[in-house]
Amino acid sequence: MKSLLFVGLATLGLAKLSNAACSGAYAQCGGNNFQGESCCVSGFQCVKHNEWYSSCQPGIESNSPSLNVPSSNNNNWNNNNASISQASPSFKFYSKCINPMEWAITFDDGPTEYADAILDLLKENNIKATFFVVGNLYMSTSNPEWARIIKRMDDEGHTIGNHTFNHKDLTELSADQIMSEMKQLEDAVYPIIGKKPVFMRPPYGSGNGNEIVMNTLQSAGYKAAITWNVDPMDYSNGGDISYAIQVINEAKGQPIITLNHLKYGGATKDGIIALIKAEIEAMIANGYTPVTMEKCLGFSAYK
Repeated sequence: MKSLLFVGLATLGLAKLSNAACSGAYAQCGGNNFQGESCCVSGFQCVKHNEWYSSCQPGIESNSPSLNVPSSNNNNWNNNNASISQASPSFKFYSKCINPMEWAITFDDGPTEYADAILDLLKENNIKATFFVVGNLYMSTSNPEWARIIKRMDDEGHTIGNHTFNHKDLTELSADQIMSEMKQLEDAVYPIIGKKPVFMRPPYGSGNGNEIVMNTLQSAGYKAAITWNVDPMDYSNGGDISYAIQVINEAKGQPIITLNHLKYGGATKDGIIALIKAEIEAMIANGYTPVTMEKCLGFSAYK
């Protein structure tokens, strides 16, 4: 009887250790050259979003393997990864803040016609956000509103980051093309705010471990590529507030970077505002302190 009890406890202990070693709910679990845990905690499975990013989503499987991560005993992968790390020692991808219970809310793809309403909401709640802006997506730099909104973001204490000029997947570009994407956006932002960003977000979150991408961004003076560890999926769930709250609550206790958008297909201004308002209320209720990306990562946002 004692031996059976011992075996049962040992099995339970191993299961707990295995679960503890896996990625948490909605955390990254895969992607080319991802070095973290490739399994998910119980009740979640690793779902591929693109070549460079997979995350733990609700599912019937537990401790599921990553869909897109090479095995750690693959010598070729280890050798390639080592050379990439050595090539870009000071440029890193970050998916969460460095201090517990800090939360950085981020917005991609602006400026847009909804930006003022979102800025009004952030101002009402005394929250400083990070905006990863583009030059030619929903609003072009040739539109005077583009510069006005960028200036307002900066004037009100928000952080401006580079999201490329044309929102292209950097893994599909040459080094010269990547440099052009980054410089075009810098050249558009600098005359307005008098600063050049060192934070960037690659479109689609791609490029982590890609030697051309990482070396080019580092040589262009960038210090950090910012991804996220909580994704309300406003772009594919039609602004589903209940889903957004679920994701936030599942990540409670971790330092958090959330991914939001200033516009997305099929969404209305009222729908976007409602989701952001619910997100703010949930994060504050969970005890989080909203911070800019400078505070989140601990270094200056500009060159």
